Amino acid sequence: MTVLTRWAVLAAQALVILAAIVALTLVFERVMPPQFASLLAAIVVALVAVRLIKRRPPHRALFMLRIYLGARARGADEAAAREQLLARLVRDVEVRRRVGGHVQAAWAGPGEKERVVAGVRVLLAREAKALPPADIGRLYDRARDRFTIPGWESLPHEFVEAVRRPLDERERAQLDALIARYQLFRQRFFRSPSSLASDPPASVMDLARLLQSLGNRLTGDAPGDSERAYRLSLRLRPELNLSHAGLAVLLERTGRVREAEHEARVALDVLDRYARRGTEGEATVEDISPFRSPLQLRAELERILGARATP
Repeated sequence: MTVLTRWAVLAAQALVILAAIVALTLVFERVMPPQFASLLAAIVVALVAVRLIKRRPPHRALFMLRIYLGARARGADEAAAREQLLARLVRDVEVRRRVGGHVQAAWAGPGEKERVVAGVRVLLAREAKALPPADIGRLYDRARDRFTIPGWESLPHEFVEAVRRPLDERERAQLDALIARYQLFRQRFFRSPSSLASDPPASVMDLARLLQSLGNRLTGDAPGDSERAYRLSLRLRPELNLSHAGLAVLLERTGRVREAEHEARVALDVLDRYARRGTEGEATVEDISPFRSPLQLRAELERILGARATP
């Protein structure tokens, strides 16, 4: 639909609403004062318009999605949230059981989004409404970003696969433990889940930076978790990752000097590679944290390498 066509449709709708208000005002003026008649006419038309809008397929689908996602945000799993949605839409128990069977049969797909889209299509069809899956998917993304739902299963499956693919079973368990212990699902990084699927490799790189930041924060209070966060960051982002530097500092503090020297050498190599790439590829503030500049970071790494050589 072009811009001119859209404006023409809006103008036609506005004229219909205005005509309806005028017609109702003339009717109401027969039984009440004119000033009240026009107000009541406007209220009646507004209520009818809202009801009609809510019955349109996109708004109806959005209504269903909000019920489902609200249940998920309150802690319900997929099955329980689906049952709460059905209970809200279908009052009769026998009818609900029959409709629920159709919805459950359609509830399939690689990720939660795909499963919900398929289920909502069935519920819309029951009300003699239809909406393409792509449109329901866009509505899902819009609604999903308004709810905080902890857990991998509620995130885009493209992103989840990109994160978990390079990790073995032990590393996945470590990542899950860190996320649960430090409530990473409530971090700003996870507040717009739909954006994580737009470019999964870039999103994984950002998650690696979040783990590096967590490692920096835990260095003093929980060195074991700090080391795990650094190493997971390096697994998710093996190239040009300065988590090697934070890990080198941590290992030196805990007396593991040989390992610290190895990590310091790798970190210096990463710094050199950043320098060779020029300003377009320079390390970000997140990359060099907790140091204030690449020069300060380089000095600390060279100190670690020179510590044992110093008499």
